[in-house]
Amino acid sequence: MAKEKEKQLARIYYIEQGKTAKWIAVKLSLTEKTVGSWIAKYGWKELRNAKENGIDKRIDNIKEVIDDIIEDRSVSRTTLNKYKLDLVKAQEQKDQGTEKAIKEQISEVKREIVGFDDAISKWNKTLENFDKENKVSLSNYIHVMEEVFKDLLAFDSKLYKDTLDFQDQHINKVSITIG
Repeated sequence: MAKEKEKQLARIYYIEQGKTAKWIAVKLSLTEKTVGSWIAKYGWKELRNAKENGIDKRIDNIKEVIDDIIEDRSVSRTTLNKYKLDLVKAQEQKDQGTEKAIKEQISEVKREIVGFDDAISKWNKTLENFDKENKVSLSNYIHVMEEVFKDLLAFDSKLYKDTLDFQDQHINKVSITIG
């Protein structure tokens, strides 16, 4: 019975928290071999990989990339505004050499901003396509939930009966959301 509790904790540490077999073995006073055998026997590595590479994680990664590009674009925009002020000063002072150099810097920053805009557009398109490709249909979702509820009934009929209202509300909510 004690091993069952350690196995459940090991599963959480490995799949949910990404800990290593060695770390888990030390933490739970087990051998690394025992933890390794559980990882192999119960497919924990595949579950962790699926979780780490899940749709939500990929979408979050794409959004982070977009945010980083937007931040870089903002810095470039601030630089551009500074150069424009410097250009006005150079024009007022009739310093043609400085004016020419600043105009070249302005052109370079404008090209940089266009590059950022292009990258943002492409990443947004990737995000949009990814969302379309990975959206679960309502019929597939209902099928999966019916299987879960059927297994719950076989596992614990009282619990199944106690969750009938929840099941109904959940399916209704999802059908409105996915619709």
